[in-house]
Amino acid sequence: MASRRAESVSLSSIDISDRDRDATLRVRRRKASSSSASAEDEDSKPERDDARHSNAQNVPLKSTLRPPKLAPSAWQLYFTDWIQRQQSMNTRKLNVAQAAKEAGQEYASLSAEEKEPYKRRSQQMKEAREREHAAYMRTLTPDDIKRENIFRTAQRKAGKSRKSNIKDPNAPKKPLSAYFMFLQRIRSDPGLVREVFGDETETTKQSVLAAARWRAMTDEERKPFLAQAEQEKMEYETARRLYEEGTTGYGTSISFSILPGGSPISNYVPIVKSESLSASASESESDGYQKSR
Repeated sequence: MASRRAESVSLSSIDISDRDRDATLRVRRRKASSSSASAEDEDSKPERDDARHSNAQNVPLKSTLRPPKLAPSAWQLYFTDWIQRQQSMNTRKLNVAQAAKEAGQEYASLSAEEKEPYKRRSQQMKEAREREHAAYMRTLTPDDIKRENIFRTAQRKAGKSRKSNIKDPNAPKKPLSAYFMFLQRIRSDPGLVREVFGDETETTKQSVLAAARWRAMTDEERKPFLAQAEQEKMEYETARRLYEEGTTGYGTSISFSILPGGSPISNYVPIVKSESLSASASESESDGYQKSR
């Protein structure tokens, strides 16, 4: 019995020793793997830092645009006049907070007729400012607008601003689809308006009627609109590339119409029987648009 116990203890010791040795090897492997991963992380960290630094460098720290200042409100005009009157009548030094309080009380007590001159001046200044702002925006280059929009996007992400990106007023406008050319043609002609829309004046229902007319047309009848839409799409792509490259003179007054004999697209609105329209007038404008492409 004693020898069996001794043998059992001896075997157990061997098993424990083997397990300890295996555990030690596993720990060493984990440490080596961890060290290798850490080394890789350290090696790749400069690359990540460089990428973040590069992105940070590409984001402007502040806006470089200098648009015309906003026009003053009627109250601001009154307050300016009030300050000037006080300075001409009194020698005492004005406290801005107290001055605003006193002027605000006086402005609130004015009648509508007394406020009218200030409102009129404010409106005139707003209109002038809008014209100046539109002229200023036209002076911006594509790079100016791109840089400003990068700045605004970063500001929104940081929660520092809610300004939306600005649209480029100089960029070529996207062309109409064939269906919307057709719809535009109808709306531009009082005779076609009466023919297609009848007495219907609601825009949404008019669009349904126009979509029904479009679907009732044959491929041959749609062809002039489809051809013109394709041509204008090609012109747009060319103009867009020129604009993005900074090339001026992308606009053109040359007619690129590819209709037979140079005929205007206004001649191509076929007559469709009313039965065809009534059968499909319940479908939407969007269906007509999708089928035009």
